[in-house]
Amino acid sequence: MKRVALVLLLVAVTGCGTQASTSSVDKFTDKDQKAVAQQIEDLASAGKRNKPDDICSNILSQELVSQLNAAGTDCATEMSKAIEDANEFNLTVEKVTVNGNTATAEVKQGDDGPTETMEFTREKNSWRATSLSSG
Repeated sequence: MKRVALVLLLVAVTGCGTQASTSSVDKFTDKDQKAVAQQIEDLASAGKRNKPDDICSNILSQELVSQLNAAGTDCATEMSKAIEDANEFNLTVEKVTVNGNTATAEVKQGDDGPTETMEFTREKNSWRATSLSSG
């Protein structure tokens, strides 16, 4: 059931446009906050460009990819399905909180949409998504 929730959220997130995300990155001055916001922009961009392999190899944590792979499919296939089902909308990073090697980002979907919380970990010298919604 957790995997289904993850894939459903990925459908929403990977369908996002990049316009709002770019300004989201620019508003952060802390290098780690900026890097987390950049990962969210990259997620939106990879979804828009239909690049599921980029999402799996460059954005999601190894643990998250392993969870998807263990579900009887593979990450790229699940991301492809999520991208196919996605509706496009804006994504704005409202806030990034870094605590050592973990971070959370509050991400607003659309102009008046809900705010979701994404979680990240520092992995391979970059920030990787470990959870795309904790709410």
